[in-house]
Amino acid sequence: MLSDKRLVFVLITMVLALVTDLVAWALHAGWVAAALITFAVNGLILYRTYQTRDGLFARLYLFGLLVGFGELPTDHLAVSVQQTLVYAPGEPFIWDSPFYMPFSWALIMFQFGYLAYWMANRWGLGKATLLTGLLGAVNLPTYEFIAKQADYWFYKDCWMVFFDSTPVYVIVGEFLLTVTLPFVVGRVVKSTIPFILAWAVGQSVWMYVATQIAYAWVGQK
Repeated sequence: MLSDKRLVFVLITMVLALVTDLVAWALHAGWVAAALITFAVNGLILYRTYQTRDGLFARLYLFGLLVGFGELPTDHLAVSVQQTLVYAPGEPFIWDSPFYMPFSWALIMFQFGYLAYWMANRWGLGKATLLTGLLGAVNLPTYEFIAKQADYWFYKDCWMVFFDSTPVYVIVGEFLLTVTLPFVVGRVVKSTIPFILAWAVGQSVWMYVATQIAYAWVGQK
């Protein structure tokens, strides 16, 4: 019963983020909307976790937040090395990333992490691994399309699909990134803080490597 309530809550946060991002898309609202949406949904997750004293959610959110900050080198790779990712000018940055980006990735890791955990418990690790990877390959690039229309960020100088908004290497990279989550999250939810940190470092390193692999394979025009 508790797992079902958790699943419903996670799905609500995903729908809420999608709907508000679509509003931002329609209004071309820019980075301010991206930041407000990101912090609002993060706040909702933290409030629910605190109110219910949910240790699983707490571990999963901590993992996601650590991966969010661990994603900064991958953003630097895309922005300054590969030079394919362009963020809106004039917003506060952490290195080459918008200041809200670590918290945006915290949401992604939390949401996809719980879905991966739920599917692994329901259907086993093998099916969950495949389904999580496919979900990542479909859902996250869809968000890239919304991000371009909402004036959050855009890509250039690479092979793109979906109305010239989503790089093929991002689709491949997101599959590689999320396919590891069922295994990793299965360990995270049972770990102490030092081990959660270790798993987050590993996931962050894999994110960087996966982006390199994907770009080398299908990144060029």
